[in-house]
Amino acid sequence: MTKQNYPLLGMSCASCAAHATKALEALPGVTSAAVSLPSASALIEYDETLCTPEQLQAAVAAVGYELRIDPSEEEQLEELAELEQRSLRRRTLLAVLLSLLVMTLMMLHHGHPMGRAEALVSALATGVVLGYAGRDFYLRAWRQLRARAAGMDLLVALSTGVAYSYSLVQLALALLGGQEEALQQLYFEAASMTIAFVLLGKYLEARAQQRTQRALRALIRSGVKEVDEVQPDGSTRRLPLDEVHPGMVLRAAPHALFAVDGRVLTGESYAEEQLITGESLPVTKAPGAQVWAGTLNGSGTIDYRAEAVGGQTVVARIVRLVQEAGASRAPIQRTVDGVARIFVPVIVLLAVLTLLLWGFLGGAEGWEHGLTAALTVLIIACPCALGLATPTAIMVGIGHAAEEGLLIRDAETLEAALHIDTLVLDKTGTLTEGRPELRQIHWLSGEEQGSPQLRLILSALEARTSHPLGAAVVRGLEPSLPRLVLRPLQLTAVSERAGRGLEGTVAGTRYFVGSRRYIEEQGISLAPELQPLLEAAAAEGLTTSFFAREGELLALLQLSDTLRPSAASALAELRQQGKRLILLTGDNEAVARSVAAQLGIDEVVASVLPDGKADYVARLQTAGHRVAMLGDGVNDAAALARADLSLAMGQGSDLALETAQVTLRGSDLAKLPLLFRIAQRTLRTIHTNLFWASVYNLLAVPLAAGGLYLLVGRQLDPMLAGGLMMLSSLSVVLNSLLSRRGR
Repeated sequence: MTKQNYPLLGMSCASCAAHATKALEALPGVTSAAVSLPSASALIEYDETLCTPEQLQAAVAAVGYELRIDPSEEEQLEELAELEQRSLRRRTLLAVLLSLLVMTLMMLHHGHPMGRAEALVSALATGVVLGYAGRDFYLRAWRQLRARAAGMDLLVALSTGVAYSYSLVQLALALLGGQEEALQQLYFEAASMTIAFVLLGKYLEARAQQRTQRALRALIRSGVKEVDEVQPDGSTRRLPLDEVHPGMVLRAAPHALFAVDGRVLTGESYAEEQLITGESLPVTKAPGAQVWAGTLNGSGTIDYRAEAVGGQTVVARIVRLVQEAGASRAPIQRTVDGVARIFVPVIVLLAVLTLLLWGFLGGAEGWEHGLTAALTVLIIACPCALGLATPTAIMVGIGHAAEEGLLIRDAETLEAALHIDTLVLDKTGTLTEGRPELRQIHWLSGEEQGSPQLRLILSALEARTSHPLGAAVVRGLEPSLPRLVLRPLQLTAVSERAGRGLEGTVAGTRYFVGSRRYIEEQGISLAPELQPLLEAAAAEGLTTSFFAREGELLALLQLSDTLRPSAASALAELRQQGKRLILLTGDNEAVARSVAAQLGIDEVVASVLPDGKADYVARLQTAGHRVAMLGDGVNDAAALARADLSLAMGQGSDLALETAQVTLRGSDLAKLPLLFRIAQRTLRTIHTNLFWASVYNLLAVPLAAGGLYLLVGRQLDPMLAGGLMMLSSLSVVLNSLLSRRGR
């Protein structure tokens, strides 16, 4: 069995993904196929003895799409996607401009026959819209018909195609047969506006898809390309990353990225592991410690043994989890696909039945009446109101949210927000600012302790290290340093032990700053009375550093990440809304418990790696919960993709932002409760719109088919049907606009 993710091109809507999935699953040997519209890919599991990649490609091509099976085509695919988006933008702009022209010409002659010149201009403009800008709808509809997979493309193609063809016939009757009254039955504006609206929606979707794909590709390429392998004699040789295999001994130079997952053999340093754990504080690396591909080595040289390479590294697994979670279809997506598959054939069947019944039972003019009635059915059932029901409400809701600092991706996001009962929260960069700050300095007894001179020495020492804790101490000391220093501080003989500490000499006296182990190595012991202070710091999740000089401990420095100012009030309001709050972090238990206690969070899950975060979200979902995940880093991307609702901080990583359905611009947590209120109002508007659009179709289609003739002895005029269609759309738009004011 093989499980492979292939690029899939040519999709434009949810039903496209459904048809491609159905075509793949029908092949012998394919056990599962999940097509992702956002990432434009298909995750396929199949038996290589029963099915080949070429057969997968052919099956997808039969329904109008293109599966790329050559892995060497990645750069070509990126260029192709850029070209396709530019082409879609041009066609959308052209369709909008020409349809507005046609609509203007129609409105200028409202209630009166259109002039021949204006009718010819409308016919030509609509022909360009349908034949050039909207050509893909007709091509896909034809391929789907051949594959017996009718979707919304077919209904758009039929309704616009029949309206245009009928209008052309009426125009010909006026021009060639002198029947001027035929110019009153032109529906060019209905055909062109339908194509323009749908194209605009497709263009916006395509832009969102491309952003997601770019973020994934950037993560895949984030690692190093070459590594240094350590030879038995201690020398190194440069080789491509592709040639690395488990068991090799590699060397990471200071401030270089680790190439693969492995374990430290020799050397001491620290590593910036925010990519993997999401935590801002560096982690000390000594022999036996684990290192991860893509994380940044500190100021020491590390030799480590490769354990996981290529697709087995944690970063590669994160990418794979994001792709697989994105490819899985949500229940609402399957519902939409099912409705589309039923709605389209039913309308087409009703139009055909209308034509036949009129033709055989309508007497001498039965076929003429039947053609008019069938056309009216297709026009009046055109899914304009149904198509506008969601996007107009979303436009208003998302516009309101954007003004408030919430960037919401789509309608499904709002529906997902409506049903959320559990909110899982990352810690660093989400509930906290994401950088360490100096909380307090405990100066020990002695007359000169805490003097300006000692503060200057401590600040000067910390300024000489690249360690993030050093920068935090410098920032924290700056307000208390003397404004004017008459005699510059002479700091000499500075040396650093990576990941431990550093020392320097001032006026012949050696000063030290660093970890407890480093200070004790200098022969300086910690008094027993300091132990309660250290235990209290550990219980609060604080990081402790020490400042000393020869034979004497001078101060204890306590550092920690700082909470976002709006975190406490935002979480309190979320609890009032009935949300269950869970803190899920890669940080240690003590730090996580301390943050949770300050924010009133009762449930804490700590020391969790990225794939563990995604697994935890999945377990909550299996237990029946609707889960939202709020995070900011690459390490959160897999969990974000797995959650029912994914939320990212505006200052987070690119992948987190592109994976997330909602981004908090400015990283203001106070906007989070507002999201759920906007979701409730917007979804209520969507449901109202869908109800009235459906009622419209349920009443209008029977009247168009002949119900009105049975009631009053007259057929529903196709032109009136077009007007009713536009009126139904207008009512949906008006209802959505009024919802902005809560009406």
